[in-house]
Amino acid sequence: MKEFKTLQDIHAERESLRSNKVLYTLLGVLIGELDRLPTRNAPSADDIYKQIIKLYNSAKEMSQYKQESMEEFEYLNEFIKKQMTEEELTSVITGYIDEGFSNIGSIMRQLNTLHKGQFDGKMANIIINKHLNK
Repeated sequence: MKEFKTLQDIHAERESLRSNKVLYTLLGVLIGELDRLPTRNAPSADDIYKQIIKLYNSAKEMSQYKQESMEEFEYLNEFIKKQMTEEELTSVITGYIDEGFSNIGSIMRQLNTLHKGQFDGKMANIIINKHLNK
């Protein structure tokens, strides 16, 4: 998985893709969206990832209509954290329970700390409740 940690990373990637009009423009849009954020500091890696998710979802939706959007979607897909399957999530959660995590709040905090963006919260909630209420 690729990742942009700073705005400078995006600018450098954009320059390296100057010959690809679609991706060069896409990264320009990403920079513009980040410039609009109401923060006084440089955008965090989380801020950048949230904007990438928005662009990814838009490109995914439009990819059936426009070839450019398909190229954007495929490029942005490299930055998207892969979701755990139900089995993987169950294994992680039961591991936390075995380690002594005994309530939903502590397990969710641990999941968000170590696996942010990689799991479905509703699914995690169901699995946690199922295993805590045994």
